[in-house]
Amino acid sequence: MKTRNLVLLVVLAGALISWAVWSMRPQPKPETALIGTKVLPGLPVNQVHEIVLITTNNTLTLARVKGTWTVASRFNYPADFNKVADVLLQLGELKVGQVMTVSDAQKGAFKLLDPAAKAPGAQEQSGTRVELRDENDGLLATLLIGKPFMRAAPDGGLQGPLAFGDYPDGQYVQTADARVFLVAQTLDRFTNDIKGWLAEEFIDAAAADICEIAVSGPERAAIKLVRPKEGKPFTLEGLQDEEGALDTAKVNQMSGALNLLGFDDIAAPTLSPKETGLDHPLVFEAKTRQGRIYTLRIGNTLTNDTFDRYVQASVAWQAPAESGATAKDAAPAPALSSGSAPDKGAAGTNAADTAAAGQHKADEAAKEADKAKALNDRLAAWTFIIKSYRAEPLLIKRADLIKKTEPPGDAAEKALPDKPAEAP
Repeated sequence: MKTRNLVLLVVLAGALISWAVWSMRPQPKPETALIGTKVLPGLPVNQVHEIVLITTNNTLTLARVKGTWTVASRFNYPADFNKVADVLLQLGELKVGQVMTVSDAQKGAFKLLDPAAKAPGAQEQSGTRVELRDENDGLLATLLIGKPFMRAAPDGGLQGPLAFGDYPDGQYVQTADARVFLVAQTLDRFTNDIKGWLAEEFIDAAAADICEIAVSGPERAAIKLVRPKEGKPFTLEGLQDEEGALDTAKVNQMSGALNLLGFDDIAAPTLSPKETGLDHPLVFEAKTRQGRIYTLRIGNTLTNDTFDRYVQASVAWQAPAESGATAKDAAPAPALSSGSAPDKGAAGTNAADTAAAGQHKADEAAKEADKAKALNDRLAAWTFIIKSYRAEPLLIKRADLIKKTEPPGDAAEKALPDKPAEAP
């Protein structure tokens, strides 16, 4: 046999042996191959225009309206964009941690019964159904979120009443094709109630920034508190010496009322001013040193048992008196006459500096005015519901701001020593 043919036969034999070894290797199980792959492969996140969260008790819809995410279940009030973006990214990156073999009879134990089916007696065993839809209401993906996987606390940890117990370390989910996976992430954000999805930004004015507070309303004496300079105490307009002294603690409550003021819910737009009490509101107005003017119109309590209040808010901006700057009064650069050379002396430098400073003030004023307008545009159209404890500092009456003082005569008499008895 020729050497060439012998080499070819050896090569062919080696290839056949390699193929045989490769074909006889242990094949990975399909379940193993899925680990690390995406639960929702190819999810077109940018095409999602609607997120529907269905439980046995409620259906919550988040919808993108004119480019803005809103809570459709709350009259299309703006949603918290960061929360919406987080859940979409989380769904897009969700990966299989473990493939579960779960029969239909066992799914209730994992809280993986479909809430949309509303099976009798299955409320405690139903999960949260997530539906992602496009702008034409077409279904892009669906996922059923079950109970969290609870990992046991490590041995040898802290003992006693402060000891840590089991903690969530993953979530059971079911895809549209009825496969059940355990994923590493916890998906508790999908179980938030409607209020948890509302954009939280409301009113936030630091107490130190407030320079004036005015309160007026039916059947109450008007209040006007003024702080002439930063760091100085407030004074109550019209306060007479014989009335008493200003109660600093009460004033601090009022001036701090707008610091991180939050709301609890959105009232239905169909409620009339008479129903909300906003036809005759209490008006709380606060001005800041930066020029913002916050106005809160406070109406009735929701019910006789619930002292939460209906509130409307508006925001405006006015240039602070001490700044002398407005959005329209930027100082123009000095004009030069035709054919004249610019003066490079001290006068020219001062004029240029003055013009630059004026322009900077005007630019800053314009930014502040734009921010106030943007906030007002978002808040002014709505009626909010705020908790009673948040409303209490706004409702303080003028009489409550004044501490009564004893008449000078009474105080002097108490200060005198006892008069000795006269000798007989």
